[in-house]
Amino acid sequence: MTNEEIFEWFDKVSDFHQKRAPGLVIGVAMVAASRERLGKVKDKVNAVCETNFCLGDVIQVMTGCTLGNRYLETYEGLGRYSLTLYDRADGRGVRASIDIGKISESETPELYKFFRRTRAPELKTDAKARQKSGQLIVEEFMSIRDQIIKLEDVQMKKFGKSDILPAARCKSCHESFLQSRSEDECSSCSGEHSYYRPIS
Repeated sequence: MTNEEIFEWFDKVSDFHQKRAPGLVIGVAMVAASRERLGKVKDKVNAVCETNFCLGDVIQVMTGCTLGNRYLETYEGLGRYSLTLYDRADGRGVRASIDIGKISESETPELYKFFRRTRAPELKTDAKARQKSGQLIVEEFMSIRDQIIKLEDVQMKKFGKSDILPAARCKSCHESFLQSRSEDECSSCSGEHSYYRPIS
């Protein structure tokens, strides 16, 4: 993918993401490289994202794999800025990551700090400084992108259409839920997954 094409995708993804984060440019280049190496697929392209940062939005915009259509899975607990695109028919895939060992602290210092999360503390409160840092990260990345994007051919352990779980009515809240186990209570009421508490 040419630099011009990368920046065209960057504009599209930024609109979706609601800000122009440097990680989006990096993600665009990673998705493009993975897609090119994967080549033609027999069925549909599916994706795995190993982080809950910018990369997931890049995957959704560039591939059409979304959480809603279930072609995208996220493993945010891994915390790696990496992705895998694969053929749902046979599980053949390509994993893309960044080889941070190839990022030079002296030649690309802002990119180096970005991937080690050691950028200046004032970037949290100073929007101009953050924007300047972001522009520098993009410039530095574009100068070495082909050297630091690592591509691996992989075989997915699990692929194909995922099962559609049966619905049940929770005995506590009386709402419909997808029954992944034999219990008659949803995971929120059981306390397994709870992200809110009722006010009244």
